[in-house]
Amino acid sequence: MVDIMKKMSILVIMLVLLGVYCFTSNKKNLDLPDASKVEFGHVHGGAMTTVYECDQNKVSSLIKDIEEKSSYSKESVNDNPNGVDYIKMKMDTKTYYVYERNGKTYIEEPYNGIWKIPSDLYKSIKNNKDKLIVEYKD
Repeated sequence: MVDIMKKMSILVIMLVLLGVYCFTSNKKNLDLPDASKVEFGHVHGGAMTTVYECDQNKVSSLIKDIEEKSSYSKESVNDNPNGVDYIKMKMDTKTYYVYERNGKTYIEEPYNGIWKIPSDLYKSIKNNKDKLIVEYKD
């Protein structure tokens, strides 16, 4: 009887360790490149209205804030967010979308994931993108 209890205890411990491993290893990371070339664009009603090229020195701290303050939320299954206005950020070959939905703020990397970001970070991006701009493009 004691032998069976030991085996059951070992089995339970192994299952708990396996569960912890699966839970922690499944998290995706938001992979942001360096600030070598970053562009912002504002999309309203599905149409790109403006595109901005930004100063990489000013954007470096923004990228650091996004990396430090974002937390994984869920999978991304679309090319871009649906049903919301968003800010489009192009960094190297990747595209990210920053938007607000139902009072919560997010950054999305298409087909990789959606991460929650603090609302103050979203507001900072939305309200200060013009201060990051060094050149306007059509």
